[in-house]
Amino acid sequence: MAQEAQQQFVSVPVPSQYVTQVYAYLAELSGATAVTPPVSTVPSVDAATSSADSDTLPVVEWTVEDFRRLAIEPLGSVQTVVRVLDFLAEQPDARVSYTSIAKHLGMEKKSLQGNLSAFTRAVRKHYKRRNWPMTWVEALTSEPGLKSEFFYTMNASVAERWMRARATQG
Repeated sequence: MAQEAQQQFVSVPVPSQYVTQVYAYLAELSGATAVTPPVSTVPSVDAATSSADSDTLPVVEWTVEDFRRLAIEPLGSVQTVVRVLDFLAEQPDARVSYTSIAKHLGMEKKSLQGNLSAFTRAVRKHYKRRNWPMTWVEALTSEPGLKSEFFYTMNASVAERWMRARATQG
C-alpha cells in the first residue's frame, strides 16, 4: 500500500492512432501487479486483463463498421455500453468518472459493473479483440467515500468514428 501512495505519473505524448493500444498495454501491466480496489467502488476489468485468451486476442482499432454493428447488438449489456459510448463521444478526450457515468445512465454502480464485464466477453467473442473502444485509468477521485475510481475516455478520433456510425443508422 505504501508503494501505491508514492506512485508517480508522467505524461507521455503518444500519436493518437496508438492511444488505444498504449492504454491496453498499461492495463495489462497494471493488472498483473495492481491491488484491486473493493468491488463496490469500481467496474470489473479483471476479465479484460486476467483471462488466458486475452493474451492471444489482438488489439484492433474500432472502425465505423464495427461501431454500426455494435450499436445494433441486441444484448442488454452491449446496449448499456452503447449509451456509455454516446456519453463519452459527446466529450472526446475528457476523463469521465465511473460515478458520473452511472449517474448519467441512472444505474446502480454494481449493475453497470456487470454490464461492463459482459461487454468484455462480447468484445472477445463477437469482435475477436481484447480492447474496448474506450480506455480507462484508475485515478484519485474527489467522490465522497472513495480514494480512487476508474475514469473512462474516448479519444477524439474514436469519438468521430462513433458519431459517424451513429449518424448513419436508420
